[in-house]
Amino acid sequence: MRATVLHVTTLFGGGVDRHLRDIARAVPGRHLFWHAGRESDVLEDPGEGRFDALDGARLDADPAALAQFLKSEGVALVHQHSVAPAARKRALQCEALLGVKRVLTLHDVLFLRPDAFEVEPGAAPDPAWLAATAPMLRDAAAVFAPSEFIAAKALEHVPGLAVNVVPNGSPQPTEVVASARAQFAEHRPRHVVAVLGALGPHKGSDLIEALPALLEGTDIGIVVIGYLDRQLFPGWRVPGRLFVHGAYDDPHAVALLRAYGTQLVLFPNCVEESFSYALSDAWAAGLPVLAAPLGALAERVRAHACGWLLPKGFDAHFVAERLRHIFAHTGPSGLAEVKSALARPDPARVPALEDMARSLDAFYRHFAIDPAQPAAGGAESLKKLVATNIDGTLFRQELVRLADEYAQVKSALDGERARTAKFETESREWMAKLERDVEGLQKELEQEVGVRRELGQANVQLQIHKDAFDLLPQVLRKFLLKKILDARS
Repeated sequence: MRATVLHVTTLFGGGVDRHLRDIARAVPGRHLFWHAGRESDVLEDPGEGRFDALDGARLDADPAALAQFLKSEGVALVHQHSVAPAARKRALQCEALLGVKRVLTLHDVLFLRPDAFEVEPGAAPDPAWLAATAPMLRDAAAVFAPSEFIAAKALEHVPGLAVNVVPNGSPQPTEVVASARAQFAEHRPRHVVAVLGALGPHKGSDLIEALPALLEGTDIGIVVIGYLDRQLFPGWRVPGRLFVHGAYDDPHAVALLRAYGTQLVLFPNCVEESFSYALSDAWAAGLPVLAAPLGALAERVRAHACGWLLPKGFDAHFVAERLRHIFAHTGPSGLAEVKSALARPDPARVPALEDMARSLDAFYRHFAIDPAQPAAGGAESLKKLVATNIDGTLFRQELVRLADEYAQVKSALDGERARTAKFETESREWMAKLERDVEGLQKELEQEVGVRRELGQANVQLQIHKDAFDLLPQVLRKFLLKKILDARS
């Protein structure tokens, strides 16, 4: 019987969640996910698709029931994926209750300070925070990092720590059907630059917002395959310049990059990445990248030479000029040359899921305790721990996130309504003015027709008089003409 690995993570994982699900699919054995939050805990069995909302107060009040339940599930190893206080607490609790070993993966630089995504890259660690996280790293049976960059950070600030680099593996791209949004065709640019994922300030959303104006007059457009913190819904944000595809499933990333005709993938990150699944997706699609010179992004681009790095302190103006240059350049450093480099075999460029699974499986086998016959009474123990009511407090963070997203959508909708109302008002005013102008023209036309009618009648009378004059004897006509000329003089 294979041991069950209990993975302790946070409620909102992002790339960590993708990593966990890859482990559950590729690493032999059974896996359970404990999503720990400040006010809520959820236990997930990915194999059965089961979720149990746990009552935090009951977990703390009846540790024996928790231990009985975990033993009934055959848990023989704890794999910690976060150093956030809630995940830290549950990982240590399960380790102690079961008497098993704990391994830990550093998925980002948050082990150095809790606000690492909000400060300048390379900021000094928070001493109090590091004092709490460093012992967790030292006491773990094994510490993993997805890149040399994160491993070096850990060694720098936790001297003597042994860190095993296990790159995040990706499965082979599958033949999935993915299409560009229909609205995209309305203003499709000639050159498409894609940005992957959910973009907030730490991923460069401010820079992306500024780019369209700086690319005006070019044939370059930005497509966000994902969404912006200021636009969640699909559609053009700036027609012809900035399009938002919206949320997508990870296996569709490569197909969507191709569906939009992407020629380059941009990484305008403001924080240090620990690995970047998005970079793997871009290279799996055979696309060059233009990336921030930070963390594992810089490490991987330098190692595999399949793109360009921006300079330190880059801004939207520099990125716009760089994009203009790349799409205008046809020499040896142009897009074609980099794409040809991407066509050459390089297994390390996009690490394989099978390689990651093989490495982790070896560690799991080494550190997991011998899985004895599962203890009985697990179902009864679980009943004691499950939340009685799934109310607002249980998923408060999720409700806050949804409320923020709703507010953004509502704000965008209100803005659209305001623009529509303004357009309607201006249209009505323009139509009223147009009607007044047409009415004035009609009156002028009627006056013109009246004058012409009078002139026509006068011409008819003159013609009659001329015909009568021509019938007079020549001597008399000369006499009358002389009299007229004498009268005028």
